[in-house]
Amino acid sequence: MRLGGIGTRYAVWIAALALTLVATALVASGIVAFRESRLVQAEIHDAVATARAADEEAALRGTARYLGAHLFNSLYQLDVERLNEEIEQVRAWMPIESFLVVDQTRHVLTDGTPDNPRYGDPFEGDLPSEAAAGPQLMRTDVGAELRFGISSGGVSVGWGVVTLAEAPWQASLRRLETRTGAMWASRRASLLSLGAVAFAATLGLGLLTAVLLSRSLVRPLTEMSRAAGEIAAGNLDHPLTLDSPDELGDLARALNLMAGDLRAHEEASRADRADLATKNAELERFTYTVSHDLKSPLVTIRGFAGLAGTDLAAGKPDRVRQDLGRIVAASDRMQGLLDDLLELSRVGRVVNAPEDVDLGPLALEAVELVRGQLDQGRVVVEIAPDLPVVRADRRRLLEVFQNLVENAAKFAGKASAPRIEIGTRRDGEEPVFYVKDNGRGIEPRFLERVFELFEKLEPGVEGTGVGLALVRRIVEAHGGRAWAESDGPGRGTTFCFTLPSPRGA
Repeated sequence: MRLGGIGTRYAVWIAALALTLVATALVASGIVAFRESRLVQAEIHDAVATARAADEEAALRGTARYLGAHLFNSLYQLDVERLNEEIEQVRAWMPIESFLVVDQTRHVLTDGTPDNPRYGDPFEGDLPSEAAAGPQLMRTDVGAELRFGISSGGVSVGWGVVTLAEAPWQASLRRLETRTGAMWASRRASLLSLGAVAFAATLGLGLLTAVLLSRSLVRPLTEMSRAAGEIAAGNLDHPLTLDSPDELGDLARALNLMAGDLRAHEEASRADRADLATKNAELERFTYTVSHDLKSPLVTIRGFAGLAGTDLAAGKPDRVRQDLGRIVAASDRMQGLLDDLLELSRVGRVVNAPEDVDLGPLALEAVELVRGQLDQGRVVVEIAPDLPVVRADRRRLLEVFQNLVENAAKFAGKASAPRIEIGTRRDGEEPVFYVKDNGRGIEPRFLERVFELFEKLEPGVEGTGVGLALVRRIVEAHGGRAWAESDGPGRGTTFCFTLPSPRGA
C-alpha cells in the first residue's frame, strides 16, 4: 500500500477513532483491526490492478469475430494441421482451457491437440445462426465460453467453441469476498460490544466520513461508471478527466487507455473492411480484364493469318513477312498481357504505379493493336498532334484507347467513308480527351446505358459488352470521368474522358 492512497487515509481515520474512544484494553484490538484492514486494502489494490488488464466483453466479442474470419481459410480447406497451429498461437495470448472447431455438420473437426481425441464427436448445444448479430458469450462461475461462426464474405463454414479459464481478477475478487466474510464472522462479537460504547462518537465521525467519501470516492466512481457505460455503448471519444494520485486515478487512467486501445482496434477493423472491399472490387475488374482484353490480340492474329495466306497464294513474300511480323507482335502483346495479369493476381492489385505517359505514341500503339479490324473496315484514323503528357497508369490508359478505338471501328465501319478522330479539347478549364467516329450514333437516352456491364444496344454486334464499362472504371480509378456524346442515330458518337492535372495541357 503506497503513501497517500485511499486505503491508508481511511485506515488512519479508523485508528484515530479507536484510539480516541476506547480504553487501553482495546488498543490491541485496534492494532489487529488496522493490520487486517491493511491486508484487505492490499487485496483490493491487487484486484483493481488485475481488473485493469482483464478483457472486457466487447474485446472478447471482437476477438471472436477476428478468429471467425482468421480461421476461415483453414476450415474451408479442412486443413486440420493448420487449424491446430493457429489454435496453438491463440493459446499464447488467451487463457484457453479448450478450443473446438466444429464443421457444418455440427461434428468436432479438431480440439487443437495433436492426438485430437474428440475428432468426429457430435457437438451438443446451441451454435450461433448465420442471422445472429454476433458471437455468443456465456459467463460461468470459473470463466467464460465463446461460441462464434467461422465465415468470410457471407460464406459460413463452421463454428468455434472456446472455453476460457477464470480471469485473474475474478479469482482475486472471490478470494476477497471469502476473506471478508471470514473476518466479519470472527470479529462480530467484538464489534457488538464495542458498538454500544463507540456509537455516539462514530455517528459524528461517520457523518464527516460520508462527506469525505462523497467528495473523494463516490463522485469519482459515479463518473467512472458513466464513462464505462459510454465505452460499452461504443462512445470512445469522451475520456475521463479525473486526475488523482491514488488508485481511483490509476483506474481512470486505465479506463482511458482501454478506450484508446478499443478505438485503435475499431479503426484497424474499419480499415481492414475497406481494404477487403477494395480488393473485391479489384478482383472483379481483374476478371473482366482476363475475359475481354485477351480477345484483341487473337483477332489481330486471326486477321493477319488470313491475309498471310492470301498474300502467300498471290506470291507476295514481302506482304507475307509483314503479316507474320504483325502476328508475332500480337502474340508478344498477348504474352505480355498474360504476364502482367499473372503478376497482378500475385500482388492483388489492378492499377499499376503511375508514370509520365505521352498520349500521342500511346494512341498510335492502341490503333496498331486493332489494325486488323481497322483495315478490314477501311477505317481511317486521325490522331491530333497536340496530345499532352499525363501522369497515369500507362497499361490501363492503353486499354482505354484500345477499347474506344475498337468500339469506334466496330460502328464506323459501315459508313461510306469511315473515319475515327483521336484528340483533345477544353471544356472551360478542364482538358477533355475524346475518340470520335462518324458511324451510326446513339440515341441520347442510351448514352449512359452503353457503359453498363454486358450492355449491348445491338445484340448481333460482336463483343462481350465489357469494354466501355472497363473504360469508365479505369478512368474513374484515375480520378477522372467518362461519358458519351451523340446527336442521335446516323450522326456519329464521341466518347470523352478526363484525367486530373495533365502535364503540358
